[in-house]
Amino acid sequence: SSSTASSATSSAATSSSSTASSATSSAATSSSSTASSATSSAAKTTQLSYQDVVSELASSDDLASAMTTVTKENFLDYFTLNGSATYNATTGIVTLTTDSNNEVGNFSLDSEIDMNSSFTLIGEVNLGSKTSSEGGADGIGLAFDSGNTTDIGNSGGNLGIGGLQDALGFKLDTWHNDYQTPQADEPGAEVSPTDSNGFGWSADPDDPQFGAFVTTSDEQIQAADGNYYQRWWATTDLSSVQALSSDDLDGQFHDFVINYDGTTRTLTISYTETDGNVLTWSTTVSDAYQAMAMVVSASTGGASNLQQFEITSFTFQQAATVNVEYVDTEGNVIANGEVSYPDGADVNGTYKTTQLTIPNYTFVKMDDGSVTGTTSLPQNGTLTQSGNNGTVIYVYAPAYTVSSTKTVNETINYVDQNGKTVANSYKATPITFITVTNPVDGAETVYYSTTATSAELNPETGVPEGSDWTQANSDDFASVTNP
Repeated sequence: SSSTASSATSSAATSSSSTASSATSSAATSSSSTASSATSSAAKTTQLSYQDVVSELASSDDLASAMTTVTKENFLDYFTLNGSATYNATTGIVTLTTDSNNEVGNFSLDSEIDMNSSFTLIGEVNLGSKTSSEGGADGIGLAFDSGNTTDIGNSGGNLGIGGLQDALGFKLDTWHNDYQTPQADEPGAEVSPTDSNGFGWSADPDDPQFGAFVTTSDEQIQAADGNYYQRWWATTDLSSVQALSSDDLDGQFHDFVINYDGTTRTLTISYTETDGNVLTWSTTVSDAYQAMAMVVSASTGGASNLQQFEITSFTFQQAATVNVEYVDTEGNVIANGEVSYPDGADVNGTYKTTQLTIPNYTFVKMDDGSVTGTTSLPQNGTLTQSGNNGTVIYVYAPAYTVSSTKTVNETINYVDQNGKTVANSYKATPITFITVTNPVDGAETVYYSTTATSAELNPETGVPEGSDWTQANSDDFASVTNP
């Protein structure tokens, strides 16, 4: 709409002259080509009404028809709030964290972004009113990643970026963090997003507050127990670090603009400081990224700040995608989702997913709704609409094993004091005990049977199949009458 475009252009001009110039240039190019088309049509017609022009534009393949524009009025139609985040629809302000300890808040885009198309996010951020020396923390993070739209990054020093799959992120960091060794002895996908010490994080540069790009990579990180566990580990791009002024922690909103050129695949971020100085960061996005999820997050710990994001507008093109989840029988995520789009993340394209081999787990089924409450899409299929087409859900159970088998026998002999048999011996029916081990948590469960000596385990529950087995770790032989 022209009013929305006008508003967005005005906001962009106020926020950043360089971004506004880029946005205006793009708008001018688009307007120029549209105007040229309309002029050409007019040249061939002696009379051309306003309605004719509207009809011509409506029937064209103009890229703008595929774009989605988000403003404060429809924000919650496109974004989901998580954790401590709250939204004020009147002002368009998301309060990510209040000035309270140990909060984590974010908002995530419900659909993925088509990275072959340009997009612009125009807004403002409030980093709080306290510097780190005054007990202010932690800052605001932004991430584009190739995981699910429902994925949430880890808190604390990760600022919601660490833990996201193959992510390209950016952060306005207001608290210096030294290296944190992971305390959790499990893969990163199984660590709670709020368990920052459990996940661990890399060291920050020396600046007390700064802005920089952040990327995540698939690494094996040594934990406190000495073993190595998988993490999508976040690392700050030191070449992109720009110090922020402590004056920016003034409790006021500062212009924050993200502009992406789908042709050159250049991502540009600008932030306006208190004195009016505009800081700009740019990077090139790899061609490998066809569709990306987006999340904006903030967290506090022992130190805290009020941290907010105010939206003006967000214009982007939705990709056609699916989410993929690998969960246990309780619905807990146990691995990062993986999906490919052989024909591109477009309507009528296809998607492909794979059943993973996950240590200590065995695949049992595609979710029929009994595990997560959602029926899984087929493993492979066709994308029928733009945006999120649904979720492929693989269900795994611990790879239960029979770790030990013991058969107990009872034989009674009747002899006199000289060892002479005085009555026939008695042999009781043997009792066989098996121990079933859950390799995930090490729990052991014992079953016994008087009719079977081996068992097939139900792959989903680990319980021996059939009615021969009783859960118990002991049993009594039947009494025998003395002959």
